[in-house]
Amino acid sequence: MRKRIALVGGTSALAVFLAVPVLTVFTPLFDGWIGPVGAGYVAGAFAIVFPLGAAFAYSRWADRWERRNGDER
Repeated sequence: MRKRIALVGGTSALAVFLAVPVLTVFTPLFDGWIGPVGAGYVAGAFAIVFPLGAAFAYSRWADRWERRNGDER
């Protein structure tokens, strides 16, 4: 179960990370501005920060799951 979650999470993070350059090059989606910052920079920052947050949340969940099931290290 843990391997499957890690593989799916890693694959989805990679897809989000790789989607940013593709969307930036082939669509006008990130041509806008959010305040003084370009939307492409915001999307790029999200693509870097989101996987870090997801990894943190997953590790907390996995630790709780192991403690609950008595799988202490």
